[in-house]
This record gives sequence, structure tokens and C-alpha cells, in this order.
Amino acid sequence: MLLPGLFKQRSTKVLLISGGGAATTGSDLFFLNGTDYLAKDSERQVYLGRASGTEYVLALVDSEDYASSGIERWTTLREGFNLLNELHAELFVEAQAIANWIRSEIFCPRCGSPVRAATFGWGQRCVNNDHELFPRTDAAIIASVIDSQDRLLLGSNAAFKHRMYSVLAGFVEAGESLESAVRREIFEESGVRIGEVAYRGSQPWPMPRSLMLGFAAEALSEELVPDGAEIMDLRWFTRAELREALESGTIDIPRGVSIAHALIRTWYGEPLPEALSK
Repeated sequence: MLLPGLFKQRSTKVLLISGGGAATTGSDLFFLNGTDYLAKDSERQVYLGRASGTEYVLALVDSEDYASSGIERWTTLREGFNLLNELHAELFVEAQAIANWIRSEIFCPRCGSPVRAATFGWGQRCVNNDHELFPRTDAAIIASVIDSQDRLLLGSNAAFKHRMYSVLAGFVEAGESLESAVRREIFEESGVRIGEVAYRGSQPWPMPRSLMLGFAAEALSEELVPDGAEIMDLRWFTRAELREALESGTIDIPRGVSIAHALIRTWYGEPLPEALSK
């Protein structure tokens, strides 16, 4: 068996995720060595894969059981994107995605019976009819909108912390192409009409189980009309205006390895400035 064998190896790294997020210490994920991890009956383990010769395993745990393990805090995924290096961020995203699914899919959709772990944690199997279940991914779009003056559109979402601005995003609806989703979502949230749309990249976004597909979009209009429910404020920024706003601390933007940061940085053309005083 793969997982029992990995727990016999000290080199195995076990990532802990609870309802409050991933275990972290400083700006890094916290790992238990394989031989130090003592699995509890209530815990679920998932094989995450290998990176640079190291095997990684996820354990879904109760944070109270690890109060004396050297963990500094339990960090949410949103916080982790701004905190962690690329490898740790990728591990966190993968682990959070499968953890969300395991916690939500606890009964068979065919007969309502409980399910048990299968395929090293990546699947589940009905205890009654042997039906197999696997994680589902929902498509979402995120776009840098650029007008005829080469300005970037940023908005403040009602769910954001104070002064946070970002590019706009939304879910793809049933029967909708990605390009149509970009045009619809941008218009619904900002009132801006969109012309050409170009794909720029993707990022897993398990909130709770999305794949975020990034685009650059051409604005055909400039009047801004926030929807007032999800988007509270909208602004066009030149590069000089964005630099001044960031350096003064008037606004902040997503940081770290997030696709939102990548889209903004691609338009900006160089590393984005931080506030001059924090």
C-alpha cells in the first residue's frame, strides 16, 4: 500500500489542513515527517505527489489535536497566496481543492449511502453499490480589461479587505463559452462593453473548486457602473496612477503567485511597487 509505506519514511512530508486552513510556520507551510505522523482514525490522508525527490501527503485533521506540534498558525488559502513560495502555494492549492471535495462529498449521489476513500485519497467509493466518485472542477474567468488609452480596470469587491482592488472575475454559466463569460461578467459588474478577448493562463482556485482561466480583454466603452452588490467601486488606472496609489498605500492589489497579480503585472510591464511605508 502506498500511503502506509510513505509513513514509514522519515523523508515523507505530511501537510496538515484543518477547517481553518493549512498549518504554517513563518512564511512556510508546516510539515510533519512521515515517521512523526501518527494517523488518527478520524483523519483522512491523500497522496499529493513528488517534487524534487520528496513525497508529499495531505492529512485532514482537527487543529485542536495539533496544538503542541510547533504550528504557529492555520493559514487560509487567500492568505497563503500572498505569503508562500511557488512550491508551497501549489501544494496548498492542490491540498485545499481535494480537502474541500472530501468534506462535501460524504454520501453517494445514487443511493445516499456513505462513501469511503479510494485511489490514494483522490476518489471515493460507495460502501453500498461500489459507485466511484471523483472531484469536479468549475470553470471561472478572470480578466485584465484595458481601454483605448491603455488604462487598466480594477475593482473593489464587497468581500475584499479595506483598500484591496483587483481585476474582475466570475463563474462560467451552463452552455457558455469562456469568451462569452468574459464579456458577460465584465458588463454585469462594471457596465463596460468588451471586444477582443485573449487567453493568458490559468490557476486552480479551490474556493471551493474552481479553475480560474485568465484573459486580457479589450474595452469598447469607458463609463463605469459598479453593480453595487458584488463590486463596490471601479477605477481606470494608468501605470503612473497605479504606481502612485500603491506606493502611497491608497490601495493594494493581490500579491504573490495569484493569477490576478500575474495579469496586473503583465499589463504594468515590470515588478509592481509596494507601499513606501507600512
